[in-house]
Amino acid sequence: MALQPPFYDPPIVDDATGQQHSQAWTEYHQSVADRLEQVHAGVSGGGEAPAGQVGEYKTVSLLAGSAVGLGSLTAASITHLDLTPGDWEIWGNVVFQPAGATTVNVLAAWINSVAAAVPGTLGSEGYVSLRATFTTGQHQALAVGRVRLLNSAAQTMHLNALAGFGVSSMVAYGVLNARRTR
Repeated sequence: MALQPPFYDPPIVDDATGQQHSQAWTEYHQSVADRLEQVHAGVSGGGEAPAGQVGEYKTVSLLAGSAVGLGSLTAASITHLDLTPGDWEIWGNVVFQPAGATTVNVLAAWINSVAAAVPGTLGSEGYVSLRATFTTGQHQALAVGRVRLLNSAAQTMHLNALAGFGVSSMVAYGVLNARRTR
């Protein structure tokens, strides 16, 4: 329900009470204040923020038992979230699980709106790359940096990954999170 100011009711000044507006204007201002308090109140009872409200939280996990198979140096979408219009902060984690004899050369993970698409610029879109010496066959987890999404229409965001490896095979799984910031 939209609040409409009572333009039909002229303001008054009551010298005894100091009231500067008519009762209709006073009620209108109180209604606006009440509505603003509801919008900015946040959640204080330990429950989830409702859909569409500041603080709304969404998460999706792909567990190890459903891990995505990776090809060496081939990007893959690990999981995705469908987000409604708004201002979102998105972040995630990817766990790379090589088979016992797999040798790993490079790992990378990022968030963007296209499944398995490598970002054009390092440091953009929550891109994380790790080049190091890896112990053969050991799991490696990467935290993917926070990304801000301002969208005016529903949009799907993907947690993507890439690994360079040799000798054997590798799978990846992870979690993608989003919180509405305003």
